[in-house]
Amino acid sequence: MDEQSISHDRAPRHKNEIGRALHAFSPLERLVFICAMLISAVAVLSLLYKINEHFLVSVPVEGGTLHEGVVGTPRFVNPLLAVTDADRDLTALVYRGLMKTDGSGAIVPDLAKSYTVSPDGLTYTFVLGDAAFSDGQKVTADDVLFTIKSAEDATLKSAERIAWEGVLASATDESTITFTLKQPFAPFLASTTLGILPKHVWSKVPYDSWAYSDFNTKNAVGEGAFKIMNIKESASGVPDYYELAAVRQKDGPDPHIDSIQIHFYASEDALIAAYRSRTIDTLGGIDPENAKLLEEDGAKVLSAPLPRVFGLFFNQSQAKLFTDPSVRRAISLALDKDNVVATVLKGYGSTDSGPIPESSQLATAPNLPAAGADIDAAKAALEKSGWKLGPDGMYAKQISKKETERASFEIATNDTPELTQAVNLIAKDLLAAGIEAVPKVYETGSLNQDIIRPRKFQALFFGEVVSSQSDLYAFWHSSQRNDPGLNISGYANSKADKLLVQGLQTLDPEKTADTYNALVKEINTDMPAVFVYSPSYIYVVRPGLTGITLGHVETPEDRFADISTWYLATDRVWKIFAKPESSKQP
Repeated sequence: MDEQSISHDRAPRHKNEIGRALHAFSPLERLVFICAMLISAVAVLSLLYKINEHFLVSVPVEGGTLHEGVVGTPRFVNPLLAVTDADRDLTALVYRGLMKTDGSGAIVPDLAKSYTVSPDGLTYTFVLGDAAFSDGQKVTADDVLFTIKSAEDATLKSAERIAWEGVLASATDESTITFTLKQPFAPFLASTTLGILPKHVWSKVPYDSWAYSDFNTKNAVGEGAFKIMNIKESASGVPDYYELAAVRQKDGPDPHIDSIQIHFYASEDALIAAYRSRTIDTLGGIDPENAKLLEEDGAKVLSAPLPRVFGLFFNQSQAKLFTDPSVRRAISLALDKDNVVATVLKGYGSTDSGPIPESSQLATAPNLPAAGADIDAAKAALEKSGWKLGPDGMYAKQISKKETERASFEIATNDTPELTQAVNLIAKDLLAAGIEAVPKVYETGSLNQDIIRPRKFQALFFGEVVSSQSDLYAFWHSSQRNDPGLNISGYANSKADKLLVQGLQTLDPEKTADTYNALVKEINTDMPAVFVYSPSYIYVVRPGLTGITLGHVETPEDRFADISTWYLATDRVWKIFAKPESSKQP
C-alpha cells in the first residue's frame, strides 16, 4: 500500500479507536470525560477572550450629535459683530483666526501655518495654510485684509476696532500677510485670533446693512470646525436651536462629533430644567450652587480657573480711614478668604492675594500666600498704630482734640447673589476684628453709572478681568484714575507706572514675568485693594461625552478650543491598529 493510501485510512481508524474507547467507559466515566472536555473548551475560549480584551482599546470614531444649552439668543454669528455669549459661542465654532488660544492658554497657529516677529517687535508676518471656507472658496490674504479693514471701519462700530487702530496691514502674496505696529505691543498676538470673514461674501454688503444680513445667521460662511445647517425657530420667530454640521478641513483636525445642536434658553433655571429633562447634554457658566446640585444627581462637573480677580478696592479720596496703612493691613488679616471660596463659590474657585490671578499666566512668582482670618493679628496691627477698642466693640482713633475717627466704612457692590453674599461674609469677618463695614448693594446699571464712574464709594467689592497686559495697564496705571479709566482705587505709583508700560512693550517671556512679578510686589506693598478670590468657569457634562479637558478659559466660548478631541462614539480595535490623535496642521 502506498503512502497516500495510508494517510487516507488513518482518520477513520482514529475515529474508530476513540469510539471504542468511549464505549469502554462506564456511563459515569463517560459523563466525567464529556464534562472535562466541555470545561477545557470553556477555559480555552475564556483565555482567548481575555487575550483579545488585553489587546483591544477604545478609540473615538466619527458620529453622534451633541446637544448644548446656553442662556440668551444669538443675533450675530460674526466675529466683528458678536456681542452676547450665544453670539460668541456660535462664532467660535463657525470661524477661525490666524492664531488661536489652545487648551493650555498658549497662542498657536490656526489658519496661519507659521508666523514670525521682527527683532524690534514691530512687524508680524503670517503665512496661511491650506484652508477653505465652508462654501469651498480658499482662504487668502485678501480675506484677512478685508476683515481687518472692516474691523477698523467706524460705520460698523465693531468692538474689535480698538485692537486694530494704528496697525498697518499688507499682503506680499495671496498667502502672506504682514502687520506693522507703531511701537511694540505685547498683547497684539492675541488680536490675531479674530475670526476671518470671506471677502467674496461680505464685500457685497454695505457696512450699514451688515446688522441685517442673513450671512450673520443661517447663511454664515466660515472656515471653522462646524457650519450652520439649520435653524429651528419658535412660532414667534425666536431661535429654539441652531444645528451645526462638522466640516472636514484639509489643514486642521477633523471633529469626531458629526453635529452640534445649540439650544437657547431665557434663564439659568430653564437651562437646568432642560438638562434634567435630557433635552440637552452640556451647559456652562452656571451658579456654583446649581452645579453642586447637578453633581449630586450624577452629572460630571468640570471647572477651569478664570482670569478674574475679585477684591475690596479702597477709595482714599472718599474715606480718609484708608490712608492709614494699618487699617488696610488689618482688613486683609481679618478676612477669611478660604471661607468665602467655600461658601460663595462652593469650592469652584481659589483665593487670591495679588492683582494677577494665576490663570492669566503673566507672572511666574506666586502672589503672597492667602490664609484664613487672623483676628488677633488684625487687632494688633490697629492697636500698634494707635487705634483703641471702644465700648461698642469697634476701634476708634483720636485724630485731634476735637476729632475721633471710627473704624467704619461702606462697601458698595453689585446686587448679584454671589457678590452680595461675599460682602456679607466680609462684613462679618471685619466685625469680629472691631471694624464696621456696612454693605451697600446696587443694581448693575446704577452701580456703574452712579457709583463707579464718578468714584462715589468708600470701598467697592468688584471683579476685574485680567487676561492680558493691557488689562493691567487699564486697572492700575495712574493715567487711568479718572473715568473712563478703570483704575477705580485711584492708585498712583511712578514705579508701578513704569512697570506697566514696560510690560506692554516686552516680548521676551522671561523679562515679561520679571516685570509683572515686580508689579505684584509693588501693588501688594502699597495695598490699594485687598484681593479675595478668582472664580472658576463651570461646565456640566452628561456622562458619555469623552475627550474633553477643560483647559484655559478666559471667556465662555474658550471651552470649544479643543472641540476636535471631543467624541460621543467609540469602537474597539487592537492596539497595533489604533492611530494616535494628530492634527493635520503643520
